[in-house]
Amino acid sequence: MTKKLGREAFGRARQFLLTGGARKLEAALFRYEFERGSIEDVYLELEKFQNDDGGFGRALEPDLRCAASSALATTTALQLLLSENIRNEAMIGRAMQYLVNSYNDNRTGWDIIPKEAELSSRAIWWNYGAFEDHWGNPNAEIVGYFNVVPVAGHSDLTAELNDYASQYLQEKSDLKEMHEMLCYVRWANTLSKEAYEAIGNKLDEFIDNCVARMPEDRIGYGCPPLMLVDSPKSRYYAKYEAVIPGDLDQMIESQGADGTWLPNWTWGRFEDEWETAKTEWQGIITLNSLRTLRRFGRLDTE
Repeated sequence: MTKKLGREAFGRARQFLLTGGARKLEAALFRYEFERGSIEDVYLELEKFQNDDGGFGRALEPDLRCAASSALATTTALQLLLSENIRNEAMIGRAMQYLVNSYNDNRTGWDIIPKEAELSSRAIWWNYGAFEDHWGNPNAEIVGYFNVVPVAGHSDLTAELNDYASQYLQEKSDLKEMHEMLCYVRWANTLSKEAYEAIGNKLDEFIDNCVARMPEDRIGYGCPPLMLVDSPKSRYYAKYEAVIPGDLDQMIESQGADGTWLPNWTWGRFEDEWETAKTEWQGIITLNSLRTLRRFGRLDTE
């Protein structure tokens, strides 16, 4: 019999998201996606993280508490804003203008976080210059956004960046960093069939290097298949079809008594601020877990 998350367990997750410490953003998203709540409430909460320059910051990505806009937080927002049922053209347009204005020729892309981040509490890996040796994070993902949201007057730059993204993937990337891999997957999903086929083999190699297929290979922080495959409609579902049922069982079994799923990392500093971020991550991960379980038909809430 297929294991499913039952009504009582779902109710505990719901209670945390609505009254137990999750951010108002995740609460609004839950209401909208699971209870036919208002999309305007989602926009209202997300707007609180968008700055006057159009970029997003203000700890939208909880591990970076910096108020200033960053490519990191802006890509986090665009992942949400470009989803089919949440799309908001005004907020997207402002975010894309921020990316145009913050483009760095010397980087052939964007700094993932700004210098101002050094003045704020943050996870130990978030220092200015982070991921410089893995260009694709977040640059490949950002190039994909220029593919799906063309910005007037910048078609030549978009074409050049797509060429660079392809070249970097095939010639320069060490094909080992999971976040760069996920950014490249998001970029690849914006390509034409012909363009995807040109980089598909190399991207498959990247995925194979980063995704821990078998449970016994997953020690601590890493990329399990469900981080890449969020529904049976995923391009990569067939690749991991044999292990995904067990992973979904494990997801259900790992729900905490408080109804949440926990992050499997810590900051290593700023312990008081980490406790705030940890609670915010609980909300994000819990909402994402419910989304995944629903897409795979693993919610039993009738």
